[in-house]
Amino acid sequence: MAQAANRTGFTLIEMMIVLVILAITASYALSSYRRHLVRGYRLEAMQGLLAAAAEQEKFYLTQGHYSDRLDAVAGDDPPGLPVASVTPHRRYRLAIEFADASAFRVVALPNEHGGQADDVECRRISIDESGRREAQDSTGRDSTPRCW
Repeated sequence: MAQAANRTGFTLIEMMIVLVILAITASYALSSYRRHLVRGYRLEAMQGLLAAAAEQEKFYLTQGHYSDRLDAVAGDDPPGLPVASVTPHRRYRLAIEFADASAFRVVALPNEHGGQADDVECRRISIDESGRREAQDSTGRDSTPRCW
């Protein structure tokens, strides 16, 4: 009598099932990681906005009004804020939306080529003279709680 050979190993179907499970797990992990990075990069915008707001208050104490310029150096005429208009890693652009004798608003917008272009949740982040923080998503709706 011939004895059946004892075979070990995996069938093709078993291998395909394992690959599908790995692909699903990897896609979830990568998307979650990307969301985490985008949220972390927003801190760069917040840091720039808070620095600009602090410099605005210093400027107001010495000049009696808020400045409408960024990227100023000592001795510039007219004077401005010594805050860069682009964040250090070039992910966001800072701009003074308006400034006068009693109010200002500084906004941060993502650079298209800075890695934040796909951040639809926080397309516009801002701070004003009273410290009010605001954010809007790509459709213009308020997203302040998620962004700040």
